[in-house]
Order: sequence, then structure tokens, then C-alpha cells
Amino acid sequence: MNLKISCIQNDVIARNPEANRRHLDEILKNVENTDIIVFPETFTTGFPADPNEFAEEVGGPTMQWMGKTAREKNCAVCGTIILKNNGFYNSFIWMEPDGKYYLYNKRHLFTMGGEIGLNRGEERITIEYKGWRIRPFVCYDMRFPVWNRNSFNDGKYEYDLAIFTAEWPEKKSEVWNTLLRARAIENQAYIVGVNRVGVDDSDIKYRGETMILNMKGRVVAQASESECVVNGEVNMEDLTAFREYFRVANDWD
Repeated sequence: MNLKISCIQNDVIARNPEANRRHLDEILKNVENTDIIVFPETFTTGFPADPNEFAEEVGGPTMQWMGKTAREKNCAVCGTIILKNNGFYNSFIWMEPDGKYYLYNKRHLFTMGGEIGLNRGEERITIEYKGWRIRPFVCYDMRFPVWNRNSFNDGKYEYDLAIFTAEWPEKKSEVWNTLLRARAIENQAYIVGVNRVGVDDSDIKYRGETMILNMKGRVVAQASESECVVNGEVNMEDLTAFREYFRVANDWD
């Protein structure tokens, strides 16, 4: 089965969760007939944010809003917020229309960029959704290929699609483009990279460049440098055919 994916490349209002949720409600009025909606990293606060002030409890306002959005759009909704859950985490939340959800806690914290006061995640997760195996990652995670590594055992790949939510600055644009393509090629998987736009309250500029890539590292859909919705479709038949033709997985370490 194919999956339709809607990537939300939005500007983020610093430290104002309620205003960001309202702004996203306006953007989402134009999103219909999709399977997954993906928001950027820390889409309610911007990056970084003081967890003592902005962390939400599990089941708090943003998770409730994500559940409502998932029901209204009849699709999965995902992105990261600062979450209080036996400690503070930058947590990727995957929310489904029936209220079922998964949490992935960001492993690699960008401490040199001010991401402090958080615990790092210890476990990767795999989400099974509509016949796809999906692996979430968060921003700085992308620089660590061992953590991103796919595997092939007993005729099954560990994941088919990886989602990277990010607040990746413009000055590192070339790195963003290079690493997304590398992660797709080396893992024989579709990749979704969703980044914000705008200028944050530290005068750091973000140019977006949100994209969906296929398993060859080729662009399926890509954003401009402005606020927009990027819609694309990933194809399981194409993925399976390529994996069977180019069986690099048999030689993976």
C-alpha cells in the first residue's frame, strides 16, 4: 500500500504553544485526504525551550490537540514537543485517530545549541502503520548513522520509512541535504525530513527544505523556502522491487 504524507513546513512562534496550535489549525484547513501529517521539531515552542517552564505532561494540551487533529483528519499526526514523563524529554509523538500513540525520546541532544536540562532517549521504536514499518528520529539524531542503521533479518527490514523532524538552521543547509540523502541510500528506505522556516528569537534563520526522498536518495517531493504544506506519496511496490533488485541488505554489517 502507498502512503500519502503531508509535511507541515511552518514558522514557529517562540515560547507560545497556544498560538502555534492556532496557527497550525489555519494551515491544516488546506490538508485533506492524507495518511500522515508531520510537524517540525518542538513545533509548539521553538528550539530550545526551558523544560521547567514549557514541558507538558503526557496527555496534556498538545497531545489532546494532536488527538483531535488526528480524528478530524482521519490520519496519523506526529511531531516533537518537550514532555515531562519521568524526567524531561524532547519527545516525538505519534498520534493515531483512535487515540493510540507512541513516544520516541530524542537520543542525541544538541547541547552546544542550548538543548539542556533534558534526558536523552535510550530506545528506538518502530511503528507499524498501514502495512509500513516506520522509524522516528529527531534532528541531531541524523548525524549518527549507527543510531539510524536499518537491518535485515529473516526476510524483513527493520523499517521502510524514517521520519526526521527538525529545527535545522539555514547555515547548515548543505549538511541537511547531504545527510538526508545518505540516510535514504544507506538504509534502503524512504526518508521524510521536516524542517521549520522563519527566524527564531535568537536571530537564527531556517530555510525549511523539507523533503521526501525515495530509497535511492531521489526527491519525491520538496518544499520551497517559505511556509507551506509539502504533499508526497511513498510506494511500497517500488521500495520492494528496488530492494529485491539491489540486495545490498544481504551484505550489511
